[in-house]
Amino acid sequence: MANAVHVGINYNKAVSTKKDILNCEKEFLEIIKHIKAYDFLKKREILLKSRVKKQISNLRLMITKIQEDLPKIEETKSFDKTKRKKEEIFIKPLKEKRKIIAPAKKEDRLEAELRDIQEKLDRLNSCKIL
Repeated sequence: MANAVHVGINYNKAVSTKKDILNCEKEFLEIIKHIKAYDFLKKREILLKSRVKKQISNLRLMITKIQEDLPKIEETKSFDKTKRKKEEIFIKPLKEKRKIIAPAKKEDRLEAELRDIQEKLDRLNSCKIL
């Protein structure tokens, strides 16, 4: 230990460095939280799109079955197509059942870490800087 070198850091510099490190930790945890939320939303989007696609294919199948079951009518040339009024179809949007999703345990742990870091920052900010 004869070659040991000691470096002195003044108190103000140590406190500001500690604050910087805690702020970095806090920002990393918030980024992780946002990434997890994005992943959840992206998976939900894919699930909903697949459900919509399946429902559309079922509707197409039903429409073709109905068209096959309807009687075939031949139109005569004397029938004037321009006098027919085009019917507008209004589709009422379906109300989606919203599920309340309980936060995952990992998110609770992230929140606890964020609170802990914020408390440490508050304690450091309340210290008197000499």
